[in-house]
Amino acid sequence: MTMLPDMHNLPNLIAPATYSIEQIVDEYVQRARSSMRPTEYERRRSGDTTLHHVIENDQFRILDHIIAVRGKHVEWIWRNQDMWPTDQLSDITIVGDDLATVGVIHSGATIRGVKFTYGPRFGASSDPDNCLPFVSDFNHLEAHYHLDGAAMKLDRARMGVDFTTKIARTLLARSVRNEYASLENRGFTYRSSLGNRLLLRINGVNNLSINAPIELEQSEVSAISESILEQRAQDVSELLRETFVVRHD
Repeated sequence: MTMLPDMHNLPNLIAPATYSIEQIVDEYVQRARSSMRPTEYERRRSGDTTLHHVIENDQFRILDHIIAVRGKHVEWIWRNQDMWPTDQLSDITIVGDDLATVGVIHSGATIRGVKFTYGPRFGASSDPDNCLPFVSDFNHLEAHYHLDGAAMKLDRARMGVDFTTKIARTLLARSVRNEYASLENRGFTYRSSLGNRLLLRINGVNNLSINAPIELEQSEVSAISESILEQRAQDVSELLRETFVVRHD
């Protein structure tokens, strides 16, 4: 089985941003520790990793974040937040030269959906509402899976998603299915193929490909959801390598 390479050893897609995700997250932590924010903050150690735990309750929703930092590098970020009306979103972002996020939408023990996003580090920016550690302004791929009967099927996918310019190419949606598509944005050229798998080829400063399933097996959904809900970031990283195959040339 082809495995996703170690994200810490992947080449940069572009030159490092002048405002890194570490700086963005550090500002978030400093805000969270301020008495001006409706937050609870706890700092603890786990081996050689520092965990920053922030719970924010603004009476409208509860946001729960754990940020793992080793040395000066953000390793991963776990999030749990309420969604209307009864669901919750829980996800983990693995931070390397790229940002890979996998999440589950759940209600109690029922997993209603799975979300996978993959994008370059330069896509991270500060949350304008100051509620999240960071937001992604640009992703190579967004893939949403929805429970359909007993199967977790891909029902929405976009590539080259640029929230600043609103540019993106929809590959799959309720009334759209593009078996072959292309897009040029931010210096990247995208080409996709949608068949038994979703295949995405990205050419730019560096070249990469993403191979994503169109249906997740029940065992995969269980493993992903358990690892996320139990905040096992290392297990999530391993599952990402097995399920969403990313290759760099």
